[in-house]
Amino acid sequence: MPAVLVKSAADSSAISHDFLEVYGALKALLEEPAPSMPEVEAKFSNTDPLRIHRLVMRGVQKRFARTFSSAFQSLPREEVLRVIGVSERTLQRAQEDDVLDPNASDRLLRLATVTEQAIDVLGTQEAAEAWLAKPAIGLDRNRPIDLLETSEGTELVKTLLKRMDYEVYA
Repeated sequence: MPAVLVKSAADSSAISHDFLEVYGALKALLEEPAPSMPEVEAKFSNTDPLRIHRLVMRGVQKRFARTFSSAFQSLPREEVLRVIGVSERTLQRAQEDDVLDPNASDRLLRLATVTEQAIDVLGTQEAAEAWLAKPAIGLDRNRPIDLLETSEGTELVKTLLKRMDYEVYA
């Protein structure tokens, strides 16, 4: 069973309502019945990897990808869709039950996980999105969002966030 973090009203204020809804929707995909939002937030970093694997192989619904890509406040939608690996047109044409292929589903979940981790480390969605969009010295001056297209790049970003959280920069 995936770990779930109960958020107080004060804790939830730093995370936008849109992101809480998105996490709630992902939680519903991972586990039925889904807990009600905003009292409970799915924590992907603590979710059973096998459950995430099954979701990736089953495919994330394209309508959810539309909602997810719209939840970002300052990152351009085109960049979010580039990281996920789908076009705006693909999402517009999607039928009700259409799903992303496993590669795009995996990339969407990686972006969700890293965004969640960045919010936890930096305190707000706004700060997390700004950090994702700017070159980082710890990533050889690459922008974190550009590295999220591969699993290796994602691991580099997650490692840097962990180091930032523990204030270990060397």
